[in-house]
Parts: sequence; structure tokens; C-alpha cells
Amino acid sequence: MKRNIGWNGFTLFVGLSCLLNLVINLINHRFHPGDFTVYYSAAKALTDGDPVYMVSFYTGSGFYKYSPVILLFFLPYLPFGLKIASILHFLVQSLAYWLTYSVLRERMRVWFPGTAIRKERWLLALSFAAILIHLTRELYVGNINILLLLLCTQSIHLVLTGKERAGGIVAGLAILAKPYLVILLLPALIRRRWKMLGWVSTTVAAGLLIPFFYPGPQRAMDLYAGWIRSLGMHSDDFPGMTSIDYLVRLVVPAWPAWGIWIILLVLTGGVTLLILNHLRKERVPGEAGLTERNFAFEWFLLGALIPNLIKTDWVLLQFSAPLIVFIIFTIGTRRNYGWIPLLVVLLFFYGANSDDLLGRELSRNILHLGLMGLANFFLVIVGVVLYGKSQRSAVGSRQPAIGNQNSIHNS
Repeated sequence: MKRNIGWNGFTLFVGLSCLLNLVINLINHRFHPGDFTVYYSAAKALTDGDPVYMVSFYTGSGFYKYSPVILLFFLPYLPFGLKIASILHFLVQSLAYWLTYSVLRERMRVWFPGTAIRKERWLLALSFAAILIHLTRELYVGNINILLLLLCTQSIHLVLTGKERAGGIVAGLAILAKPYLVILLLPALIRRRWKMLGWVSTTVAAGLLIPFFYPGPQRAMDLYAGWIRSLGMHSDDFPGMTSIDYLVRLVVPAWPAWGIWIILLVLTGGVTLLILNHLRKERVPGEAGLTERNFAFEWFLLGALIPNLIKTDWVLLQFSAPLIVFIIFTIGTRRNYGWIPLLVVLLFFYGANSDDLLGRELSRNILHLGLMGLANFFLVIVGVVLYGKSQRSAVGSRQPAIGNQNSIHNS
């Protein structure tokens, strides 16, 4: 019988964490979600016929940088004033956090088939606590990264439960918002999941064409010209202090600008070799039960590598959340307690860097020394090692894994 997903204590934990964030910011008159203000103002500019790109809607990096079609998702906020719309968006973000972890919990139940996951809600709460600093920042600025993370996790869940069309559409929506998320398709490409990839392509193509129907062809051409210019500007806005390129520049000041492409090729090449190794093992008779776990892990791994591959704000580190859930569930379920000291250190630098907790000077030093990104990269390595160990131990229980997956497909 399928277990109830009411979650009780965990749901309360997520709800209180988000509500406390809102209440404190309202009391301190600090509820100024800058990023959402940009989305809201850009959507209003679209309906009013005003310029959308290359216009600052907020102080700092207050430029709209996503594709034109993404603005359509902000149109429902426009009947409300900015303050009410900001609170509504805050509630949507909070729900997205809960939904994301609900999907990840279902993935963990498939990941450890035939094993009773002890203290499941506690493990989930620990995994959620690891990104609380990133959650606080995300809710504060009103960005959409958590919504994109929800789309990405839901996409792989749909694909692995036999719904490739829906999974492809969901992944396509995420890619329309942030094109670099296309890197998540590497496992599907190597595994020749053509149906999923076909629906991703169809969704992206449809999203790119919609502006030619609304607001119209001429306006669409102007929007796309502005979008292309804004992409280059966005790249220059952030030093990318979580990227491997940034770390290399600290050690080798003469590191060339094109060096970031070398890092991209090396890391994606390494993941490609890992996927090919997984495929080789899956072809061994009797080990087909590993296929879906491999695919999910590869997806989580690439998501966690995104902050290390591109120049962006550190809030994108929350894309490592699925991998962190896997690590914590693996340690708790397999009782690999020897990893705990290392995990505590890595999570400290990854998810405890806050002015309020550490003081402004120490917090800034950790960020500017690239330690948040370095901790994230080591978390990726820990995930790969732990997955290799869990993969070998899963061989003995592969028949229950197949049965578990069949039950999901038929549900």
C-alpha cells in the first residue's frame, strides 16, 4: 500500500521555515523581493508596449534576462498590486520547495527498494536544512530558481515512471527559462531517449514561437534582439564565485578567458564517461534494475555541477539539493556513518555561509575565496563515490528493484 505523503512534521517544518522568513522580513520592513519586482515590472512593460530588455527595473542587476515567453507566466500577477503579488509569489515559491522535496522523497523510496528507510522524515528534514541559507536568499529576492528546480526534479520523475512526453514538456519549460539547463539532457541523449528529447525540442520551439502570436511578429523580433543582448550583459554581471573557473583564476591569475570552456569540456567529458560506464554495466544480464537509478543519479549529478560550470549568483547552489538528499539518505540508510564528519564540514561551507551566522567579514571571505563552490564540488565527488558503493550493493537486490519500478509504472 502506498504510504501517505501528508508528511505532518516535515510539512510543518517547511511551512514554518518559509512563514518565519516572510514574517521577519515584513516586521523589519525588508520584504523587497528585487528579482520578482523585475519580473512583475517586465510583464507590465510587455502589456503596456514598453521596452522589456536593457531597462533596469530595480537597483543593482535589475534587468530582465529570461526569454520573452517566460513573461507570460507572470501575467496572472498583474491584476494585483506589487506588494500583494510579491506575497502571492512568495507562497508559490514556498509550495515549490515542499513539492520538490516530495518528489525527491519518492525517488529515494525507489532508490532503496526493499529497504525500510528509517527516520525518513528526519533525513528529509536534514536535507532541507542543508539549503536553508539558499532558501532564505531565494525567498528574499523572489527569484524562480526553486520553480526551475521543481520542474527539473519532476521531469526526471515523470520520465522514470513512464511519462516521457510529460517529462520532456516539463524539462523544456525549464530550459526556456535558463538555456544552460540543456546540460541536463546529456544522459537522455547518450541513452537515446528520443521520445523525451523530441518533446523537449517541441516545447522549446513552441515557447520560442509564441511571442510571434502574442504580442506579435514585430514586437517579438525586438524582444529577441533585446534578449540576446541581455544574455551577454548577464554573463558580465557575475564573477561566478562558485565556478571552478573562478577557483582556477585565484590560483592562476593568467588563466585565459576561454579556460572556462576547457573546464566545461573536462567535467562534461567526465560525466559522459561515467554514463558510458553505467551503460556497460546495465548490459550485463540480470542487472537491468540499475538503469533507472543510474539515469536519476546522472541527472542529479549534472544539476549539482551547474553552479561549478557557469558564472552565476551563488543562490544557484540549491540545484545541488537532489544530490544532497541522495547523500544524506544513502548515509542514513546504508549506515555509512564514517562520512558524517566530512559531510558536516562540506555542508558548513556550502550551506551555512550567512552574514547573520558568521559575521559579514568572515562570510564574505568564504564567498570570495570560492569556498562555497569548492564545497559544492566536493559534495559532487562524495555523491559519485557513495553512488558507486550503493550501486554495487544494489546488485544483490536488483529483482526487488524491478518489482518496485513495475508497481510505479502501473500506479
